[in-house]
Amino acid sequence: MVYRGKPSAGCEACRRAKKRCTLEVPACLRCVKLRKDCSGYRDTTELQIQDESEAVKRKALKQKVRQTTAATYLLAPPAAQALSGTLTPASTNSDSSSGSDEATEIVMHSSSWSDDGGIETYGYDRNLALVSRSGSVPLGFSMRPLAAEVATTHFFNQFTASGHWNFLRIFRQNDRIDPCLDLAIRACGMAALDNVEYVSIGRDYARTMYIEALGLLNAALRDPERSKTDESLLAVAMLGYYENLVCDSRESIQSWKAHIAGATQLLKIRGPAQFRSLIGRTLFRETRVQIMIHCIWDDLQPPSFLWDWQDELQAQSVEWHIARPADELIEICYEFAKIRARVERRTVRDEEALAKVNEIDRRMVRWSINTMTNSGALWHYTTMEVPDDPNIWNGMVHVYHGNPAPSCWNTFRSMRILVTRSQEWLCRRLPIFTDAERTEQTAHFRQVRRQMTDEICAGTPAALGHAPSPAYNNPAVLVSAYGSIWPLFFAGTCALERLGTTKWDAFRETPSQTTKASAASAQAAWLLGRLEHISSVVGLKWAAGIASALKGDFTLHTDLMPDEIDDSWGLEIGHHDGATPAWLKRMQEARRARGQLPLLVGGGRTVIGDRIS
Repeated sequence: MVYRGKPSAGCEACRRAKKRCTLEVPACLRCVKLRKDCSGYRDTTELQIQDESEAVKRKALKQKVRQTTAATYLLAPPAAQALSGTLTPASTNSDSSSGSDEATEIVMHSSSWSDDGGIETYGYDRNLALVSRSGSVPLGFSMRPLAAEVATTHFFNQFTASGHWNFLRIFRQNDRIDPCLDLAIRACGMAALDNVEYVSIGRDYARTMYIEALGLLNAALRDPERSKTDESLLAVAMLGYYENLVCDSRESIQSWKAHIAGATQLLKIRGPAQFRSLIGRTLFRETRVQIMIHCIWDDLQPPSFLWDWQDELQAQSVEWHIARPADELIEICYEFAKIRARVERRTVRDEEALAKVNEIDRRMVRWSINTMTNSGALWHYTTMEVPDDPNIWNGMVHVYHGNPAPSCWNTFRSMRILVTRSQEWLCRRLPIFTDAERTEQTAHFRQVRRQMTDEICAGTPAALGHAPSPAYNNPAVLVSAYGSIWPLFFAGTCALERLGTTKWDAFRETPSQTTKASAASAQAAWLLGRLEHISSVVGLKWAAGIASALKGDFTLHTDLMPDEIDDSWGLEIGHHDGATPAWLKRMQEARRARGQLPLLVGGGRTVIGDRIS
């Protein structure tokens, strides 16, 4: 399906004469004056979307024939078009910068040979020449790759690896790439490349591919059968990645939420039948993690099907001996999300809620012990000391043995940070504890959070490709970096918590002068640096939006309770009568007034999306 714009609704006589049709019924005024029969008017809604399936198939066949008889690249004559380099998409593991003098640029050149096979791309798939911006002496020839090839190559280098979406390589080798999926791959690949190495047409090309893919995806989702395919779910995931690749504003979290909500509905539509294939099970598990983080973040009741289908998922999973720890952890997170939602809605007493959260914390501790000792080498990790390295915090790095252990362990640490926050929050509200007991409990919870923060720091290098040999590095850096954003954020809130409001404000204003003041400020600077690295070097701009939340005017998640409280906040924490604190009342009133949960609160302001009140 292709969107063709808004056509004219006029009668045939007016369209032929290129005159404005007055659209009267039963005949237009012009036809009446000319005493002509009026043909009536067209249904423009049917003309806006056209089925291009057959045309796409014909173009794909033509392209396949062309590729068997022609070279993939053309050599330009040794003239003004000659170039000083060849195209090598920048590795996101390097410290390359889009501002480098040696950065390369893809420039459009007109040519009689163009890639007219496959999907309509508005001329972007004509020959592309690579030029150097340094003005150095050109070589005697140049290679002119197609934009689609550049984008696709970068995508497969950064998004796929053994253990992650490697089936996409098989799809492509066997010409099984769905047109919508192909466009989404191009959009993500070019957007990621443009973020780290300036490409002259990169942004426009990626945006065009995104819009075309979105149109095809909407058509696929209206089809009861196509909406259930793995390709459709993959396309939804990739278009979500595209939004995160190009997003760098406060709306980034809202954009992430919107895509997770859409993916949740698609998982539900697909039903347990999706577990019949390894691809379907893999996509379900990946999406499920994001759903759980969303539910816990916003105190939402998690979808019941995530639990109801667990037995079917296990029964269909021949790989369950590998996936078991991840499935067990998600089950614990599901129970945690449920109790948080009940606390938010006041459908459970604080005493009962605290008992349940304490049991969840014990289950998480047992999970970590069992996973380390009884789940095989893939899930076991060791801690290695390394020399000073700016990419490694405090000279400590975790040595893993492969996917999905690094991301799963950091998910565990993030969840345990949130569990201890709920424990501390509930203990402060209950009148049953003495001041001494409350102080002791608070110290324990914050010690746990500090440990989880240090472990997130040690587990991050493997995700960003910075773990030294023989430690495992995820080859699909862009995907593993995406999975590191939330753990880095939650770890950052713990560093903020240790600094307190006054020190955090000083750190935010002059970080270079305050990073040596304490271990907490140094760690906060390192965590922010990792988010900035993901944004500028890996090319995932969403990380910049998350970092801006940490660097804001003491912007906090609703759970976070700093050591030092400014009087202007009026945060009445630790009431012994069990009454709702004033700060929580303000947030609850904001929820009721706006019909939604405030995203962040800070500095006496409530931030919802891009609105500040």
